[in-house]
Amino acid sequence: MKHFRGSRTAAGAVAGLTLLSGLGIGVATAAPAAAYAGYCNDGYATVFRKLAGGNTYTAYLPGYKADMVCTMGSGAQSKSVAMLQRSLNVCYGKDLDFSLKVDGIFGPNTKKALAAAQRDEGIAGDGIYGKDSRTHLKWEFTHHTTTTCARI
Repeated sequence: MKHFRGSRTAAGAVAGLTLLSGLGIGVATAAPAAAYAGYCNDGYATVFRKLAGGNTYTAYLPGYKADMVCTMGSGAQSKSVAMLQRSLNVCYGKDLDFSLKVDGIFGPNTKKALAAAQRDEGIAGDGIYGKDSRTHLKWEFTHHTTTTCARI
């Protein structure tokens, strides 16, 4: 009898959710973990590209658990912020007239420099790091002691 009562309870819950759904009342569910773009933390993603002279150059991009799909903005503090600050300085600082302190703190100067680099690359200058910044901005790539800037 206990099994039957459990089945009735489950059927009642499904019927209730169906009724709520029919009335236009939604039920919130969590997104799958794989769909979450986390905040960039102390992880990083490594990118290899053949550039000048056919040499393989390496870039380190902000990451979330070693995945480059992540976001960050004002108030963030991590090694990922420091990676962004360094690339902004190397690839945009001279042309856009800024020099960020590479301290790993996403403060107002980092936001302003990122927004300027975003506008320079033709994307919305919102000062928030995410997919558009990752794919449109130039990054510092190194090969031994040689540094160049390129998109990923």
